[in-house]
Amino acid sequence: MSKPNSMLFKIVLGLFLFFGGTSSYAQAIFKGTIEDIETEKPIPYASVFLANTTFGTSSDEEGKFSLDIPDGNYEVIIRILGYEGLTFNLPASTVQPQGYRFKLISVDEDLDEMEVSDVRDPSWYRNLDDFKKFFLGTSENSRDTEILNELSMILNDQSIPGTLIASSRDILQIDNINLGYRVEYLLEHFRNDYRSGIVTYSGFPLFIPDSNLSKGKQRRVEKNRLEAYYGSMQHFLKAVYDGKTVAEGFEMRRLFREKDPDRPGKFIDRVDSILITSIAIRKNIGTRDYLEFSDHILVTYLNEKESFLYAQGLSRGPRNNQTSIMRMAVDSLEIFENGSLSDPFGLVVEGYIGWERVGDLLPIDYLPTTEFKRGVQ
Repeated sequence: MSKPNSMLFKIVLGLFLFFGGTSSYAQAIFKGTIEDIETEKPIPYASVFLANTTFGTSSDEEGKFSLDIPDGNYEVIIRILGYEGLTFNLPASTVQPQGYRFKLISVDEDLDEMEVSDVRDPSWYRNLDDFKKFFLGTSENSRDTEILNELSMILNDQSIPGTLIASSRDILQIDNINLGYRVEYLLEHFRNDYRSGIVTYSGFPLFIPDSNLSKGKQRRVEKNRLEAYYGSMQHFLKAVYDGKTVAEGFEMRRLFREKDPDRPGKFIDRVDSILITSIAIRKNIGTRDYLEFSDHILVTYLNEKESFLYAQGLSRGPRNNQTSIMRMAVDSLEIFENGSLSDPFGLVVEGYIGWERVGDLLPIDYLPTTEFKRGVQ
């Protein structure tokens, strides 16, 4: 397994950071007022959104907002420049109909530091290329994805030898042309350890669908979304939750990783020939479900070939199936119907699914439509 294709996959998506199922019908109205904590004056134009979904809004001139949210459990983000942001968990079932008052703390901004300059050191641009490679990815969708405000990036390769740490002064504005979304991504963490080949990242994305697509472009976008969804982590975990991994085209086998006695620091992988038809989900009292499995599992998606770009990165030709290796980093993970997990660090993923990054990411409220099926041209 090639190390550059290994990553701690943050079900954030980075994956998918967010919790809970969604449905197509609004179950609650989340509303409130955003104010300055000292003056109690309203704060207009603050962003309010449910992370990793298409659900978001802004406060009006009186600091008020209202947002219909489906049944489920979400991370809510409230953010505006000049104030400390708020991030909190909100189950739709607990939303109070009378609304909420949110008081933000103002922060002093160094205007000179916040000013974006076109002048950058050559090493900054090299680091930017690396960041985009490992954050956006190298797939066809990723190559056509653009960070519109990349000059807001802070790229640090000096604090820790052999490590690139990235952050941003502002929410990243990402234009994903192929999937038809503008993504506003609040980057919480990015680290690329060049020596181990492990990349970790996390954040809070809001997906804004492009509403100005022609019918022809919309069909192409729907096809691209289907291709991004099928075989993805979101698809796999939804199939696990539904007990339909085989029907959805996934094969699973136990994989045993042992130290190579002849090569220190290397491993030998041995795959069990017996297929696993399901992964254990422990049903808790009530409606909460937990994913649990031991060792490593080899996950093969049979319905799509590998991307040529993926195989090219491994210096070989594409294979007929997409393979990934997964192991749990914790004892159990709460799993939800839409293909999300409770802990962004809960799974370690290598291989094809680990190769797919933000450029192939879809919101957790995305549902494949019956009109567009596999193989539609």
